[in-house]
Amino acid sequence: MSQPYWIRNPDGPFTTLIAVATAYLHPETDPDGLEALQERAADDDVEMRIFKDELRQAIRDPGLLPGNELFQHVAYEDGSDEKFVRRLWRDLYGDEPVILSDQP
Repeated sequence: MSQPYWIRNPDGPFTTLIAVATAYLHPETDPDGLEALQERAADDDVEMRIFKDELRQAIRDPGLLPGNELFQHVAYEDGSDEKFVRRLWRDLYGDEPVILSDQP
Protein backbone atom coordinates (compact mmCIF):
# COMPACT_ATOMS: atom_id res chain seq x y z
CA MET A 1 0.00 0.00 0.00
CA SER A 2 1.19 3.51 -0.68
CA GLN A 3 1.52 6.07 2.07
CA PRO A 4 -1.50 6.43 4.35
CA TYR A 5 -4.20 8.89 3.31
CA TRP A 6 -3.46 11.39 6.10
CA ILE A 7 0.18 11.61 4.99
CA ARG A 8 -0.68 11.94 1.28
CA ASN A 9 -3.41 14.49 2.05
CA PRO A 10 -2.53 16.20 5.35
CA ASP A 11 -5.09 18.94 4.71
CA GLY A 12 -7.67 16.63 3.16
CA PRO A 13 -11.10 15.90 4.57
CA PHE A 14 -11.49 13.34 7.35
CA THR A 15 -7.76 12.89 7.94
CA THR A 16 -8.19 12.62 11.70
CA LEU A 17 -11.14 10.22 11.45
CA ILE A 18 -9.24 7.92 9.11
CA ALA A 19 -5.94 8.13 11.04
CA VAL A 20 -7.50 7.43 14.45
CA ALA A 21 -9.76 4.66 13.12
CA THR A 22 -6.74 3.08 11.45
CA ALA A 23 -4.62 3.27 14.60
CA TYR A 24 -7.21 1.34 16.58
CA LEU A 25 -9.25 -0.66 14.07
CA HIS A 26 -6.86 -1.75 11.30
CA PRO A 27 -7.05 -5.55 10.89
CA GLU A 28 -3.40 -5.94 11.92
CA THR A 29 -3.74 -3.96 15.17
CA ASP A 30 -4.50 -5.28 18.63
CA PRO A 31 -7.74 -7.29 18.70
CA ASP A 32 -8.77 -5.10 21.65
CA GLY A 33 -8.46 -1.99 19.50
CA LEU A 34 -12.16 -1.16 19.72
CA GLU A 35 -12.02 -1.25 23.52
CA ALA A 36 -8.96 0.99 23.49
CA LEU A 37 -10.70 3.40 21.11
CA GLN A 38 -13.78 3.41 23.35
CA GLU A 39 -11.56 4.48 26.25
CA ARG A 40 -9.87 7.09 24.09
CA ALA A 41 -13.26 8.42 22.87
CA ALA A 42 -13.93 9.61 26.41
CA ASP A 43 -10.84 11.86 26.23
CA ASP A 44 -11.50 15.51 25.62
CA ASP A 45 -8.27 16.26 23.80
CA VAL A 46 -8.04 18.16 20.54
CA GLU A 47 -7.50 15.09 18.35
CA MET A 48 -10.55 13.29 19.75
CA ARG A 49 -12.74 16.40 19.41
CA ILE A 50 -11.73 16.61 15.74
CA PHE A 51 -12.30 12.85 15.34
CA LYS A 52 -15.79 13.13 16.81
CA ASP A 53 -16.65 16.15 14.65
CA GLU A 54 -15.43 14.36 11.51
CA LEU A 55 -17.37 11.23 12.48
CA ARG A 56 -20.51 13.35 12.85
CA GLN A 57 -19.90 14.89 9.43
CA ALA A 58 -19.33 11.44 7.88
CA ILE A 59 -22.62 10.22 9.33
CA ARG A 60 -24.50 13.25 8.05
CA ASP A 61 -23.00 12.92 4.56
CA PRO A 62 -20.99 9.72 3.97
CA GLY A 63 -20.60 10.68 0.31
CA LEU A 64 -18.00 13.24 1.43
CA LEU A 65 -15.62 10.52 2.60
CA PRO A 66 -12.65 10.32 0.22
CA GLY A 67 -12.94 7.35 -2.12
CA ASN A 68 -12.32 4.00 -0.51
CA GLU A 69 -9.82 5.37 2.01
CA LEU A 70 -11.68 4.46 5.18
CA PHE A 71 -12.35 0.91 4.01
CA GLN A 72 -8.76 0.43 2.80
CA HIS A 73 -7.34 1.42 6.18
CA VAL A 74 -9.90 -0.18 8.48
CA ALA A 75 -11.36 -3.05 6.38
CA TYR A 76 -14.72 -3.27 8.13
CA GLU A 77 -17.43 -5.76 7.19
CA ASP A 78 -20.46 -3.46 7.46
CA GLY A 79 -21.01 -3.26 3.71
CA SER A 80 -20.70 0.52 3.31
CA ASP A 81 -19.01 3.56 4.78
CA GLU A 82 -22.41 4.79 5.95
CA LYS A 83 -23.15 1.64 7.95
CA PHE A 84 -19.62 1.57 9.37
CA VAL A 85 -19.61 5.16 10.62
CA ARG A 86 -23.07 4.75 12.18
CA ARG A 87 -21.96 1.57 13.97
CA LEU A 88 -18.73 3.21 15.05
CA TRP A 89 -20.72 6.09 16.56
CA ARG A 90 -22.92 3.65 18.51
CA ASP A 91 -19.86 1.67 19.65
CA LEU A 92 -18.11 4.80 20.87
CA TYR A 93 -20.84 7.19 21.96
CA GLY A 94 -23.88 4.97 22.55
CA ASP A 95 -27.17 6.84 22.43
CA GLU A 96 -25.56 10.30 22.34
CA PRO A 97 -27.25 12.27 19.55
CA VAL A 98 -25.16 12.63 16.41
CA ILE A 99 -26.59 16.06 15.69
CA LEU A 100 -26.06 18.64 18.40
CA SER A 101 -28.93 20.95 19.21
CA ASP A 102 -26.97 23.95 17.87
CA GLN A 103 -26.15 22.27 14.53
CA PRO A 104 -28.30 22.74 11.42
